[in-house]
Amino acid sequence: MSHTTVSMTCDRHCIVVVKRRILLPVRKRRFTYPLLLLLCALAVGESQAQQRTVTLRYELHGADALDEKSLLRHIGDGERATPQWKSDTLAGEDEPPATLRAWMAERTAQLRERVITGAAAQGFPFAHVDSVYYRWTTDSTTLTTVLHLRSGPLLRTGDVSFTGNEALSDEALLREIALSSGTVFDETVAETDLRRIVTVYEQAGYPFAAARIGDIMIQKRNGEAVAHVTFSIEEGMLFYIDEIIVEGNTLTQAHVIVRETRIAGHERYDPEIIGDIRRRLERLRFFDRVEEPLLYVRDSIGGILLRVEEGNTNQFDGIVGYQPPRGTEEEGSFTGLVNMHFRNLFGTGRQLDARWERATTNISELELHYHEPWVAGLPISLSAGLFQRQQDSAYVRRNVTASVSFLWSSNMQLTGRIDQTQVIPSIDTDLPGLAHSKTLSGGIELYIDTRDNVYNPRSGITLRNSYSGGNKRIRSTDGDVTAFIQRLELDAGYFQEVLPRAILALELHGRELRGGELDLSDLYRLGGANTLRGYREEQFNGTRLGWTSIEFRYSLGRRTFAFAFLDFGYIEQSPDPTRNRAAFNALRNGYGIGSRLETALGIISVSYALGEGDGFADGKIHFGLVNAF
Repeated sequence: MSHTTVSMTCDRHCIVVVKRRILLPVRKRRFTYPLLLLLCALAVGESQAQQRTVTLRYELHGADALDEKSLLRHIGDGERATPQWKSDTLAGEDEPPATLRAWMAERTAQLRERVITGAAAQGFPFAHVDSVYYRWTTDSTTLTTVLHLRSGPLLRTGDVSFTGNEALSDEALLREIALSSGTVFDETVAETDLRRIVTVYEQAGYPFAAARIGDIMIQKRNGEAVAHVTFSIEEGMLFYIDEIIVEGNTLTQAHVIVRETRIAGHERYDPEIIGDIRRRLERLRFFDRVEEPLLYVRDSIGGILLRVEEGNTNQFDGIVGYQPPRGTEEEGSFTGLVNMHFRNLFGTGRQLDARWERATTNISELELHYHEPWVAGLPISLSAGLFQRQQDSAYVRRNVTASVSFLWSSNMQLTGRIDQTQVIPSIDTDLPGLAHSKTLSGGIELYIDTRDNVYNPRSGITLRNSYSGGNKRIRSTDGDVTAFIQRLELDAGYFQEVLPRAILALELHGRELRGGELDLSDLYRLGGANTLRGYREEQFNGTRLGWTSIEFRYSLGRRTFAFAFLDFGYIEQSPDPTRNRAAFNALRNGYGIGSRLETALGIISVSYALGEGDGFADGKIHFGLVNAF
């Protein structure tokens, strides 16, 4: 004797649970599982029959005045649906079964609404549907909906008028909007014109202006319809900025923040200037957060409220390393890096930077830089710097720079500079043609920056183009030799967010050195974290360099992102037999991944890069602090 209990749930998938007590031999139950499988197959087939997918088609009658193709796209011709029914076939124009009537009734209401909105967008707001019926194909895979409709008269725009406008005339407003007499009336165009009217008033100094459609009067005559539209305007007050209040500045002096707005006393409201204030303050790199400016009126006086949150503008970073001896006759040595950054001295906006680096036993660098902004309250800044490099115990190169910059606008800066460079060779140097020299040069530089964010831009460009030239005087036993040296430099960047959080960053750089008596200290250097990744720092040198970088970045935070990159570099060196320098040119590429992180030490960039012909074990890890100078 056998007792079997079956609990079965079948839909698109079938789950069978069998509970049984065995009282008879097993051979008596051999037909149980085939029977269950058959029941499951029948249930799944029933479910699939009830969820058949059909294609929806439409036929329009009485739509001669309309753009039929556009209207069909609007109502969804060719879409697919999954209605429920129990019949296997629905052919001809028969009345649909009861299981489909509710779905078709809902579908009909949606179609009527879509047809009306689609016709109204073409200028026929009086269109309506007279009747709807359905026709099935013999295999029930396509449902054709036949709609009989009336388009009604085409609605054109009649008179366009304004009320409440005193500061701007009707003629001035009509020139700014798209709606005009005789054109097909479109409600979406009228809504766009409302926003345009508000924008025009903002540009005229009325930030509190508001506009709405006051009245639409429709006239029908001789089968035609005309809409007379009236825009109602509330102008608000003509806004003048008489004061600026700053909140949240615990270190930075208020006048330092105010002067960056470039707003004079009793200046009329300008949306472009107000909209650019936040970006200007962020570029100072003094603040962790800058809010959008807020307008206020107090005792009939207009003003701007600026809220900021101070950041860490003073940094001291130090790294110390020890390089052990490579042999018994060699001594170990210490290497290190010290960075001191004071970007906002005493809250005045002045900057002082100092850097010392000893990369190897024989190479060390020292750099000092001072920046004085807004001299005498004018958009003019003064800078001075000192750079010294000791190279392989062969020579010392010392460069002193003074520059004056004019802030042409928030995006453009023009700089003039004077440089004096001195090269002092070691007494026992064996580099051919390297002699004591002094170069005095002058130059000009144009810098443009439209990035929306300095640290993690999502849009904008950067462009730096400079030229400098001067006389190089070389000491020799036969008398001093003079040569004219020229330098051309170009740096360009393009940034664009192509997907949410995904940014494409393209950079192009070029350097060219012209003149006679060029020794090793004059040459440009390429390779490393800031130029051509995948190669040693300053691995290549030449008189003409070019490199480009293609980066695909994924933003992980306000100042943090990960990236994959591909770099290309070109090196060319002019020949000079007297200095044992042969002609050389080469193309190199590098690629890899990396990230830029915001840490307590500052912005740190780390990347793993492979150069041309490198295996995975030959990759270079580039590590550096960003925006040190």
